Amino acid sequence: MHRDELKQTEIRDFLVEFKRIMAKGRGLDIVNRRENIDTLAKMGLTKKNLIEEIMTLSVENYCQGPEPDRNRPGDIWVFGKHIGGGEIYIKPKIAQVGKEMVAKCLSFHEANFPLCYPYLVEERKDEK
Repeated sequence: MHRDELKQTEIRDFLVEFKRIMAKGRGLDIVNRRENIDTLAKMGLTKKNLIEEIMTLSVENYCQGPEPDRNRPGDIWVFGKHIGGGEIYIKPKIAQVGKEMVAKCLSFHEANFPLCYPYLVEERKDEK
């Protein structure tokens, strides 16, 4: 396997596990940061809507990671998604709380800079 294929497999594995924990575990823990709360309110999204958006993330939404969390054990990933006309910066993490694995959303807000999507496949437009 090429390095890119291995990386895409690692991303896909993370997303599958994150979504599994979110669906079967205690749901999604959203970090209570002003920027996250303001974005959800501005976009009119509920926690259920946020979960629906995260459930649709794919390798094409990947931006970077995994990188070690500076503050707590575990790795942080970065994804992006265009929602409601804006580019949203999404930072999910699988954390261990006691013996339980928890799906956490550390960031969900408008991107402060253009995001890079190394595995995004652009749709081809036929020339006329």
